[in-house]
Amino acid sequence: MKKILVVDDDYGILQVLEIILSTRGFHVYTHANGFNLPRIVDDYQPDLILLDVRLPNGQLGTKLCKELKQLYSIPIILFSAERQVSFKDFDADDFIEKPFDMTQLLDVVNSNLNSSVRA
Repeated sequence: MKKILVVDDDYGILQVLEIILSTRGFHVYTHANGFNLPRIVDDYQPDLILLDVRLPNGQLGTKLCKELKQLYSIPIILFSAERQVSFKDFDADDFIEKPFDMTQLLDVVNSNLNSSVRA
């Protein structure tokens, strides 16, 4: 079972993503802020990370993405309501704009998981 770590400060989004992804056969761990993210990644060992661009207390998912990519070779998908985010500038593997369509989300997740298996 593939493991997905979802990081977002919106509990509603965390709940929806946990339900959608777990009913599709993924094991989902949710985290409501970016604090201690490397430790959480070490402990949980996700196969993929969904990471919001804006997190509480001024934390930036873009900065966390760059830090995580230096430490791990895990696919990271940034998501945000901000359309102008260039995910490649932050070493992310993909980007999903909020509000997102669940079919699109699942397609992007599966595509990145399949790409990481081949890498």
